[in-house]
Amino acid sequence: MKGESTIKFRAFNPRRNLPESIRRKRGEANFVGAFHRNFVNEMQGQGVGGRHFEMAGYGIADFVWMDFGLDGSAKSGQTDAMVLTSFEMKLKDWRRACSQAYRYSYFSDRSIIVLPPAVADCAEQHLPFFKQMGIGLWSFEPKTKKIEKRFTPKASKAKNVAARSNAIARISRKIDLGKAGK
Repeated sequence: MKGESTIKFRAFNPRRNLPESIRRKRGEANFVGAFHRNFVNEMQGQGVGGRHFEMAGYGIADFVWMDFGLDGSAKSGQTDAMVLTSFEMKLKDWRRACSQAYRYSYFSDRSIIVLPPAVADCAEQHLPFFKQMGIGLWSFEPKTKKIEKRFTPKASKAKNVAARSNAIARISRKIDLGKAGK
């Protein structure tokens, strides 16, 4: 994994369950890909991430990011210093994104939904709900590559410690933590 901050999880693609006419529409997939590339570029080696991260019983997160922490202690295998963030992205249905992001909070330290700016404007009117649920709200404009962090919850421990450990173990098997933070 020389110089890369992206991992491939090879999760089952849920688009295969859809009818052929819908399966080919790639608007959301393009949105996720553009966000993924931009986010990884902004983070400049502070962690690793990947798309379509599947955790049995909790769904498939569009993107996960494991931040190594500012002091670098996670490089030596101290998983408490790591922050695992899950992202759910939707082009329109922010309510559905919230329910999915909430499921991810069982294995992640932080869950954030990412929406196009116009949809995020609508969702932001319900900011007390996001705060109560502990779900972040960001917007992303692919044309300008602008990520706007409207609400980012503080990282807290995942609701299911065993699921978090399992998630970190799965990510760690894909990388060499000693080399990933360099």
